[in-house]
Amino acid sequence: MSTNYLVNVPKLKGRENYDDWCFAAENVLVLEGMADNIKRPLPATAKEAQIAEDLKAKAKLILTIDASLYVHIKQATTTYSLWQILKNMFDDSGYARKISLLRNLISIRLENCESMTSYVSQIIETAHKLNGTGFEINDQWIGSLMLARLPEKFSPMIMAIEHSGINISADAIKTKLLDMSADFEGKSEGAFAAKISQTECWQYCKNASSTTWKFRNEWNVRIVTCHCQH
Repeated sequence: MSTNYLVNVPKLKGRENYDDWCFAAENVLVLEGMADNIKRPLPATAKEAQIAEDLKAKAKLILTIDASLYVHIKQATTTYSLWQILKNMFDDSGYARKISLLRNLISIRLENCESMTSYVSQIIETAHKLNGTGFEINDQWIGSLMLARLPEKFSPMIMAIEHSGINISADAIKTKLLDMSADFEGKSEGAFAAKISQTECWQYCKNASSTTWKFRNEWNVRIVTCHCQH
């Protein structure tokens, strides 16, 4: 593993950053062709070359762990046992964790975020963490939540999506929200939600009907009941 890989993995300090560390560390092992070492224990018939590779993978993981945690992992003899020790210590998938993440997820609102990108990222990241605890939030729910937590001024856009016939999914809604944010980027100071007036939102949806939004041919202004302040 190159030094550049290692410095991009956050030092594991405990439960507070275990999820981020786990994601980064696992992907680094994927790049190194060592991901299988954390998925299953070494077989009893492992050859010397396999044992040597496993020791290297374990050493690389240890270099991404804060020294204060060494006392807990010194007895780990394989990459798999090291991974399991850390998982048992910090992977909080209990009921309290699920409730905490669910509360965070439903409290995310665009007007409290610095940008549309931040808003979308927070929802997707929190939903994925919730899925990691065994509490399933499917793709359609994630996309729907992105729309549900938007301010009222986005009602024309939401109704346009409803009448467009597109499938509500995390990727589809993420793309459309980020496309909109790009068009309005830098218009004024403050949170992104404050940058777009209801009139602007309506005009954007109307103009985007044949391009960005790819609405069906029957799209026209009569489909949407506009609540904008003209």
